Amino acid sequence: MKIYICVDDTDDLTKSTSTGRISDLIAKRIQAMGGALEKGITRHQLLLHEDIDYTSHNSSMCMVMNIEGVTVSQMKQAAEEVLKTNMAESSDPGLCFCRLDQLREPDRLIAYGKRAQKEIIKKEEAYALAKEIGGTVLEEYGGTGIGVIGALAGVGLRLSGCDGTFRGGKGSEHAGKSYTAAKWKTMMGIEQVLDFYGKELNDEQEVSVDKQLKLAMVDHKKTLIAAQRGARYIACTKQDLYQGDQKITTWTTPCDQFEADNDVEECYEETEHACYNCLFRRWTADGFICVK
Repeated sequence: MKIYICVDDTDDLTKSTSTGRISDLIAKRIQAMGGALEKGITRHQLLLHEDIDYTSHNSSMCMVMNIEGVTVSQMKQAAEEVLKTNMAESSDPGLCFCRLDQLREPDRLIAYGKRAQKEIIKKEEAYALAKEIGGTVLEEYGGTGIGVIGALAGVGLRLSGCDGTFRGGKGSEHAGKSYTAAKWKTMMGIEQVLDFYGKELNDEQEVSVDKQLKLAMVDHKKTLIAAQRGARYIACTKQDLYQGDQKITTWTTPCDQFEADNDVEECYEETEHACYNCLFRRWTADGFICVK
């Protein structure tokens, strides 16, 4: 049985936890039940808009589990235990479970996920869609419960096979080194290597990594994307792939209230003490604001 599991909106400004960390814990719990994590956990960026109540990034985390001998209700119970134990007190969490073999209308779910990147959606629509498409369970766990919107959207976007980046930076142990595309595939479990415009690089092409690389989901494959810099191909980092990377402003020097976000996965550049890495920044459609 293949089941998609997505979590959204589990944190608050205290950053005592993060949605990414909770997704890691859920994955570990279900793996302990016999589940096999497919490819990894992916982060999916949703709409940035002043009328949407998100903490800083408005993104959801999705995983795909292959598991037998365990019911969806058992997995749901395990995930709920993790969520309730670790969620922030003032958060608005949502969880989505989608059993692929019972999903009747995958195209509608994918279309919904793409809409959630462009439009404001009400949670009533999310619940209605989950009921109509089959095989999908949607639950909220406190606050306004608006996390169900992003949880359902994350499943749709992961199901599309062409959205999101994989949680966690890779390849830091190879910083400053260069290998062929074929060797990167073998070392990192990568399925394809593309240039920044989507062209596949041949297995003999050398690709170097500066600090670390960030993998993306493209055409249902775990993908290394490399940017051409002169005669070299360099593995893309989170900064290269993050959809907000054009929104960096002059906020490059932290003020006296700077406090680093305690989840490096939510930082633009892990080593920089700049405002766009601050606990108190909130991404918007036009850049970011300071909530202090």
